[in-house]
Amino acid sequence: MAKSTMIVGMEIHGLKPVLRTLMYIDRDLYDATTKEIKVIAQPLVAKVKGDFPAVVLSGFMKTAATSERKGGPFPSYKIGKVRQGVSAKVGGRKNTYTGAWPILRISQRNAGAMIFDMAQHQQTPGKTFVANLKKEGYGNASRVMWKSVKKNIGMIQANVENAVRKVERSIEGQLSKDLDKSNAQSRVAAGQTRTQGRFGLN
Repeated sequence: MAKSTMIVGMEIHGLKPVLRTLMYIDRDLYDATTKEIKVIAQPLVAKVKGDFPAVVLSGFMKTAATSERKGGPFPSYKIGKVRQGVSAKVGGRKNTYTGAWPILRISQRNAGAMIFDMAQHQQTPGKTFVANLKKEGYGNASRVMWKSVKKNIGMIQANVENAVRKVERSIEGQLSKDLDKSNAQSRVAAGQTRTQGRFGLN
């Protein structure tokens, strides 16, 4: 199975790509800001990790582990690796459909967790996997990631927005300084006297 990542999180609509702009203006501040947002996000990351069940379908865990050892395509669900797979990511590309810029995203890199969370169609032998998940009360996709982030995002949202506002102020301040410097240079250039030299105006 090819490696992939499942991501959900915060998008700020109508906001300029402030983090990308900051990366070009002040890389040190950019690194400090992304680190700050990741620290802010840790309570949310912990909540999402905790919402993944320690035990799911016995066949999924046992049979999948056996298949995995034989190099089979179906990954196992192991709670330690499932929880290790959850992390916070900062920034990203513009959403073509919504026009929003992602600020904070919570990702899951573990394949077993992604199958548990997003399996929706009956494609397993006997076509029982999704039916058994529903029978055990796990419901439809997304079973953990989207629901957990949506339920808990409020606990950190204000702090993330404050961090973004600090970035905006920094960018505005830097652009203002650059504009003042450019205007000052223009005034100096305009005030210089041009003299007639051997080959024309100097």
